[in-house]
Amino acid sequence: MASRADALKALPLFGGLSGKDREIIARCMDELSFAQGATLISEGRTNHTFFVLVDGEVDVDIAGQPRRTLRRGDFFGEISMQHRIPATATVVARTPVDVFIMSHEQFGALCVSPDVVARLQAAINDRLIADRRAISGGSA
Repeated sequence: MASRADALKALPLFGGLSGKDREIIARCMDELSFAQGATLISEGRTNHTFFVLVDGEVDVDIAGQPRRTLRRGDFFGEISMQHRIPATATVVARTPVDVFIMSHEQFGALCVSPDVVARLQAAINDRLIADRRAISGGSA
């Protein structure tokens, strides 16, 4: 698990956490790779996975319109996974990608570390605010 915990240290989302907290996260994650063109999440469909990009790029589309390209260290899938609602976007691999993933149950297991939960929730909230500002033209 040490190498996965070390890899987490290099990602901004987890960089400031203690080694112990990174070990907790590493135990709750799996690793997957996807080929270029693979659909990781489909808008309107069930999604049970939180993704953290370790390498590569994915494109995010909403209602068929390009929204953004995510890169190493970015995350996605948290809203539909956490709240068990249909996905709000389609995410397709622009390049081959490597990801760390967590299911709803794995994500819930992080509750043993309040620091981890606080870090993830703050990152999720920051991104929601940024999305809201982008939609409203910068004034949210």
